[in-house]
Amino acid sequence: MKKLLTLLLLPLSINVLAADYSGTYKCELYDKTDGGFTGVLKLKLNPKSSMLDSGYASYDVDFTVAGIPYPYTGIAAANGNNLALYFEATGNKKNLDDRGVGIVTILVDKDKSGKDTISLHKFYYERSYKGNSNYGFENCKKTG
Repeated sequence: MKKLLTLLLLPLSINVLAADYSGTYKCELYDKTDGGFTGVLKLKLNPKSSMLDSGYASYDVDFTVAGIPYPYTGIAAANGNNLALYFEATGNKKNLDDRGVGIVTILVDKDKSGKDTISLHKFYYERSYKGNSNYGFENCKKTG
């Protein structure tokens, strides 16, 4: 009986390994206040602050949005395929209220030829954007 119980519990004790999702992503987004946009998201793994063998990864984030006169930078922390992030507008034309937090679900899938694809789905929240609270959604696909 003890051997059976050990075999049943063994899968529960195996660590989840985190993948490195660094790269460039092409994004489509909907912002409650400003409407639809396209953008480019770049994630760069910070290996000194990551523990991939334990399922944790840390990233630096850069994001540009077509039609917005300033870029965004941020940081992100991942556990498995879930990622939390902070972002803010940067540059000399930045909007000081354009900053927030987001939660991302990472989906690894296969295309019709069997090649791996990586997609990100993000919900974000800004507490005081343009004098009001704001939220939006982004869907991004890894391109490089």
